[in-house]
Amino acid sequence: MQVFLGGTAGHSTWRKKIAIPILEAAGVTYFNPQLGVGEWTPAHQKIESEAKEKAEVWLFVVSSETRGVASLVEAAYRIGAGGKLALVVQKIEEEDLFDGLPLGELERKDLNRGRSYLIEVATQNGVPVFEDVAEATRYAIKLKMEN
Repeated sequence: MQVFLGGTAGHSTWRKKIAIPILEAAGVTYFNPQLGVGEWTPAHQKIESEAKEKAEVWLFVVSSETRGVASLVEAAYRIGAGGKLALVVQKIEEEDLFDGLPLGELERKDLNRGRSYLIEVATQNGVPVFEDVAEATRYAIKLKMEN
């Protein structure tokens, strides 16, 4: 497995619809940790940790579809550890809905503040930040080919 597909999960389809087809077309192997909503257990954390450890490149997507903050921490860890990372960070806009409802202004601002800090850390460490999953996936393949 060459690329770990981390980040936004839940109902998100970025892996299935965008990243996986691009990786497969390039002949690059990957680990997809996404499970169905409510299927994650602590045992999966061990499996994910092992997969992350073995992966040559991490493709991490923090999309506008998630309120989750764990992905921010994981991506920051990878940056600090100096590992190869293709990073997507999308801000949450006022019109974005979660379970059919908009976020409150304070929560949206707080989640975007975390994203801004991650972008700053990435930039300071020479890690490009993408808004487009396809573009970041192609960058992950480029990073893999550099090995």
